[in-house]
Amino acid sequence: MKKKYLAIAALSMALSMGSAMSSFAAGFVSTPQGMKYQWGSNDYCTNNWVNYQSHWFFFGNDQIMRTGWIQRDNTWYYAADSGELQGGIMKINDNVYYFNTSTLKMVTGHYSYNDISHNFTENGTTDGGPYVYTEWNSNGTIKRGKKFGIR
Repeated sequence: MKKKYLAIAALSMALSMGSAMSSFAAGFVSTPQGMKYQWGSNDYCTNNWVNYQSHWFFFGNDQIMRTGWIQRDNTWYYAADSGELQGGIMKINDNVYYFNTSTLKMVTGHYSYNDISHNFTENGTTDGGPYVYTEWNSNGTIKRGKKFGIR
């Protein structure tokens, strides 16, 4: 009887301790400072990229998700106000840019879009083309048009 009591007590303690330990799931966390990403280890993403549902996001040294223009390793990227990096042809502050759809890096130099060659610089195309309906602001907010992203 005493062994049975000890076994039940030990099992109860083990179950209590196991339920007291919390497991952390990775994901986005809204904080008063801004949106952060918490790894499964409970650490926050710092100065690094996160790939979430096949979309890329960047978090700075302060662990806050970046939007708008992002410069990293001498390369420019652009993130919508959702934090999602954008690819393709984009009009930002009245200038037209092209972001590689695979790497999401801003393309500079001559690039053919819809069979027409354009010269893309860090300040947009030199000829002002091609036409882009959806327009963005520097901070990642939409100026005109409709954005698509994580649903």
